[in-house]
Amino acid sequence: MENRQLKYFLEICRERSFSSAAKSLYISQQALSKSIQKLESDLGVPLFDRTNSGIRLTQYGEYLEKRAAPILDELECVCSDIAQMKESQQGKVEAAFSFGVISSFPPDWLLNFQRNYPNILISIKEYPDTLCEQAVYSEQADVGFTIAPVEESRFCSRVLKRDKMCLLINEKNPLSQKKNVCFEELRNERFILVNQEFKLHHNFIDRCRKAGFEPQIYCSTMEMMLVQKLSRANQGIGVSVSFICDSLPGTRAVLFSDPTCTWEVCLITKPNRKASYAVQTFLNYICSLCNTHVIDQTG
Repeated sequence: MENRQLKYFLEICRERSFSSAAKSLYISQQALSKSIQKLESDLGVPLFDRTNSGIRLTQYGEYLEKRAAPILDELECVCSDIAQMKESQQGKVEAAFSFGVISSFPPDWLLNFQRNYPNILISIKEYPDTLCEQAVYSEQADVGFTIAPVEESRFCSRVLKRDKMCLLINEKNPLSQKKNVCFEELRNERFILVNQEFKLHHNFIDRCRKAGFEPQIYCSTMEMMLVQKLSRANQGIGVSVSFICDSLPGTRAVLFSDPTCTWEVCLITKPNRKASYAVQTFLNYICSLCNTHVIDQTG
């Protein structure tokens, strides 16, 4: 018994005519009759009585008419579920990362995902923070990994990880000998930091202003490597994140005394954008990796 045969059978029941059913199904009456004959042969019983005045259902036909629609519905659900399962195994995910964020993840995170889901392709592009968010909002990317704060009205977001902001200070500067510093101690220093496209830039300047001074910016750049290079050359104090600055010769990474001075990586998606199963699988994996709640956008 085939799915198609049941559809044909129900159409005949609805039309109470082989010829009318054939027209609505866009097949020949001969093809329709042959399909029903095969169904009757498979079941071993007649489904219709053919009389001079037309056709009527046998007791077997009446029983099948009651049961066929739920059977077809169940078959369609099964086919839909299988199609979704297939999609989850053969999809593509466009992922936007703010510069530097990938380095904060374990080195084998992407390799492990590809081992578990070999038919899901992850396409990665890196952007400054604001452009990373724009890529997600404009749907150029399915998911984004950006830096807090995030506009909650524009994105669904989860904080994945936190690290400490720090100062990269040349060893010749007396501040390099301190375990931590407060913003008030930085009033007369000059700074090297990433430019206005990065949240780190704005977060640092806002805190300086709250401490009562406008920071002297010697250089703002797109390149964290230049921040490190100029800090080593004692051209100013670099503003960075502690995981990047652990082992740079000639400099010391000094933390802020304010414990809330952090660098937070957020996972973002666009609200009300339904995720494919490939994207949802990727979201589940990332949230599990970082021990945070899953963003569910399959509905």
